[in-house]
Amino acid sequence: MEQNIFIGSNSVGGNVGAIEGMRLVRVDSAAMLYVNTMGKPHLAELLQRPYRMDAVVIVVCTNGEVRLSAQSDEYVVPQGKVLMTSASVLKFESVVDSELYILVFGHDFLTSMNINANFLVNMMTVLCRGARVVESSHQGTGLAMMFDGLYHNYLNSKDNLYADLSLRHLFCSIIYKMYGVVADTREDISNRISVKDRSGEYFERLLKLLAENFREQRSVEFYAEKINISSKHLSRVIRSFTGRSVHQWIDEFVALEIKNMLRYSDMSIQQISYTLNFPNPSFMGQYFKRITGMTPGEYKKMGR
Repeated sequence: MEQNIFIGSNSVGGNVGAIEGMRLVRVDSAAMLYVNTMGKPHLAELLQRPYRMDAVVIVVCTNGEVRLSAQSDEYVVPQGKVLMTSASVLKFESVVDSELYILVFGHDFLTSMNINANFLVNMMTVLCRGARVVESSHQGTGLAMMFDGLYHNYLNSKDNLYADLSLRHLFCSIIYKMYGVVADTREDISNRISVKDRSGEYFERLLKLLAENFREQRSVEFYAEKINISSKHLSRVIRSFTGRSVHQWIDEFVALEIKNMLRYSDMSIQQISYTLNFPNPSFMGQYFKRITGMTPGEYKKMGR
């Protein structure tokens, strides 16, 4: 089975079906990759390259030890621990003689699947201060079972009309479950070399302000003024810290709300445009198409 190994917003070519020790389940910009490098150093080499990402990534080590860097921070993930990060650059430094699962949740996936907005804010606020590595020995067995179920169901139902929809919702349940493990752990036991506290504070404040104001305010200047720094400085800090611009974060919140209203409310496109403070439905349509590649009407039909 020929597939691409998806990490973030880029696809890294790899014939997963032809590589012993690697298996992949992927739908849209969400993926779960199983890797067993025991006695297979060539597999470790495949992962040892920097990846530019636009995603939340979870690494679960079920055997051996994984060493990786996220942004400029370095982490050790031994057997029985889970790492979760939203870093825009990820590099596996060492995965020799290890068994691990890599779960990737692209931002496009998170905003297309009605992921709760408060959940997203909470998760990004926690992860903005650096990756989290937590003790969770029982997660390895549970994740292995989930993966095997996903993988075999995927192989057996590729031609099923609802297979992709089912996989999307299963991936949603996995990120809720896995983040629950991270959020419930009060002490960060990661072996972290540095933490960008000031940048993290700015990002945390931006996310909280966005959650409160994105329906009415979509200018960088508004949020910079609230944070009490210049818009230029805020833009530079947020892009450096997250790999995404302030405009992209604003667009993500607005697009997610439009999608939720289109799919789960009885409001017309005109009503949605006024509720979200657009001057008219046409303007909202152009805005939505720029972000998603489709019109509100096309998206609404897709969800039926």
